[in-house]
Amino acid sequence: MVNPRVTASPEAAESRQPPVRAGRLAGRAVIVAWVVSVLYHVVLFVAMYLIPWLAGLARDVGDGHVPVTNLVSPVDRVATTLSPRPQSDQKLITPQRDNLAFTPRKFQAMDTIKSIKPDDLKILGVGTAGGDVGDDSFTIPLGGSGPDFFGLGGEARGARRIVYVVDRSGSMLSTFSGVVNELKESIGALRRTQRFHIIFFNAGSPLENPPRRLVSAVRSHKRAAFEFLDQIAPMGGTDPRPAMRRAFAVEPDLIYFLTDGEFDAHAQSMFSMLEKMNRLRDVRIFTIAYVNQRGGAVLERIAREHNGEYRFVSEDEILD
Repeated sequence: MVNPRVTASPEAAESRQPPVRAGRLAGRAVIVAWVVSVLYHVVLFVAMYLIPWLAGLARDVGDGHVPVTNLVSPVDRVATTLSPRPQSDQKLITPQRDNLAFTPRKFQAMDTIKSIKPDDLKILGVGTAGGDVGDDSFTIPLGGSGPDFFGLGGEARGARRIVYVVDRSGSMLSTFSGVVNELKESIGALRRTQRFHIIFFNAGSPLENPPRRLVSAVRSHKRAAFEFLDQIAPMGGTDPRPAMRRAFAVEPDLIYFLTDGEFDAHAQSMFSMLEKMNRLRDVRIFTIAYVNQRGGAVLERIAREHNGEYRFVSEDEILD
């Protein structure tokens, strides 16, 4: 009988032995791996702390403020200050610029500028309710100035109610057309907000522009006034008192009083009448000696006592 232990092959016997050697090798590999990992992490952490420290040592102290700590005494508090920033040796060079000289323009003084009269602005062939109407033209009214009659009244900017008291006596026959033309110019330049009335006088009753009261200076009223002016004919003597009473009756702001003659016989009563009617001097009276100055002294006194102005208009001015 054959013994089984004797007949078994050597390969089979070896396969049945426990794998002791392979297990030992695997355990050693794991230990080595752990050791390498630990060393790697230690080096990594040391590098993380060492690199910032080295960078701080290499940084230039001139890049910023350096804290300086001064120990006052062993038991006193610690005072911390900032050292001054180091100054650069290079000086800041500022380019020099030329001084700029400014010379303002010279303007003409206001009192030397020539004022524009309304009759300097004429437009032919046009008519509106807001402007003035002449025979074939109208003048653009200037809102900043007062009325104008033979160069008087322009400074009376607040005047809104204007009355023209004009001589139509026989001595005016040869020069009356100049008065009519100037009246048209003056009335034509009035603004819509102003009102006007015309009163002619001689030795008789005054002759007034219909409707015998102040009317607004609109186109229709100006045209009607021009038609009225074209119908007036000079005649008779000179007595302005009734016309002056009528002028104050319509309550004006300004009165233009024009005559070419003297009225010495009525002068004193004229002064007394005006003193009563214009006691508060709320009406300004501008007087005009037309062609001759026979009544100039009386007219000048009236203008002076009633906040107006006096002017003499020569025949040469009318012809111009």
